[in-house]
Amino acid sequence: RYISVTKQIRKIAMKLKLFFITILLFILTACIPIRVIPKYNPDTYNGYKLIQGYQKADTVGHTDVIKRESDMLACGVRNLMGGNLDLNTQYPDMTDSQVWPRHKKIDNCMKSKGYIIIGKKKCTNKGKPTGLCN
Repeated sequence: RYISVTKQIRKIAMKLKLFFITILLFILTACIPIRVIPKYNPDTYNGYKLIQGYQKADTVGHTDVIKRESDMLACGVRNLMGGNLDLNTQYPDMTDSQVWPRHKKIDNCMKSKGYIIIGKKKCTNKGKPTGLCN
């Protein structure tokens, strides 16, 4: 009788261990999406492109997109990358220390052509365009 009670207690203890392990795994798995959700930024997924932030000062929101692209290429952008631009790209013929000065040179060139640079936060608000950038 004593042996059978001990076996029953062991069975119950094993079931409790499995139960708690299952609950623990469920909780750990459920926590992963919770950490990802706060990192969601609707502006990243609404089609905003970096090139949209370069606006002619006198036509903000209505900048000629074809002229802007040609000005970008003339200022040193090698690849428009669908509007995301290659400002921070290190090409094989460049050193690491040349990337940032190239970016600044392109920005200064665009400013000399009459463009202002509007940041992403002013171009979009909660995933919706503000009208400042086209």
